[in-house]
Amino acid sequence: MKRFLVMFFPLVLSLVTVPCLAITENQEKVIVSKCSEIKEQLKTLQKNDARTRVHLGGRYETILTKFMTPLNVRLLENNLSNVELVENQNDFAGAKTLFNNDYINYQQDLEELVSMDCKKEPAAFYEKLDKVRQKRKIVEQDVLKLRSLISTHVRLVTSLRSKV
Repeated sequence: MKRFLVMFFPLVLSLVTVPCLAITENQEKVIVSKCSEIKEQLKTLQKNDARTRVHLGGRYETILTKFMTPLNVRLLENNLSNVELVENQNDFAGAKTLFNNDYINYQQDLEELVSMDCKKEPAAFYEKLDKVRQKRKIVEQDVLKLRSLISTHVRLVTSLRSKV
């Protein structure tokens, strides 16, 4: 039994300590051989994402400062304050801040990825690529949340309009 444990424990320990994202030999060869192309595609993605972020960020700011906030202030001044609209505005402001922070984190990791030498460190490059993909998905979820809050706000305003 001791012999079994002595042999079994290192095996289990090695399985636990192995990173969950292992790169195959074939993937490594592809990364090394297409490193320049991959980096160019990442740079293009970086530029496009930056433009999209500026566009979306500007739209979200406009919606918040020129639609949601003024409407809620006006309703409050006329004693027609709507708790759901105020809560939605607060949720939107929080989601917008989260979007900005998550995008900055994503962009920083993408910048690090672009600056890595994928020919010398294909495994590290692949791990960083996976991390960047996950952060990009988080930003995508933030955008979906903001869209949902905008739709909710429009629905609430339409409902309020029919009551007034």
